[in-house]
Amino acid sequence: YDAATGTGGSNGAGMRFATEAADPENAGLEVARAFLEPVKCKFPSISYSDLWILAAYVGLEHTGGPVIPFQPGRVDHPDESYWESKNMSYGRLPAAEKYCCPHLDDSNVSSSLDETGKVKGWEGLCTHVRNEVFYRMGFNDQEIVALLCGGHVYGRCHP
Repeated sequence: YDAATGTGGSNGAGMRFATEAADPENAGLEVARAFLEPVKCKFPSISYSDLWILAAYVGLEHTGGPVIPFQPGRVDHPDESYWESKNMSYGRLPAAEKYCCPHLDDSNVSSSLDETGKVKGWEGLCTHVRNEVFYRMGFNDQEIVALLCGGHVYGRCHP
């Protein structure tokens, strides 16, 4: 999501289309979309945008998290034309390796570390995640930590 332009985020459900689904940072989310497809078929009047948000809320609640009041009304994009008309591009999502050293094979891992044992480029990655991605979305530091930590914990809950 981009707070300045109001583009991105769940409204529109753009991941249904090849261009947005192909963003490397959306890798693996086809599993969640496929899991929810039978629900969409059973309740065709709910938008994909609302379904994805509702599923997240239910998942949080089911695992002991807070009850989040659901507000429907998100509208799905009818096709991929939004991508060009809104000047969308890859690189708006957090890129896990941005500014870090190139991936090396296991025999050369030590050359990718600095003298303290951290991956070379970690400072740039921190700047990317904090300033280029989440501040643009309107998050503060506390919300960034909660989202990244919580999201990765929940993301590993599926088999």
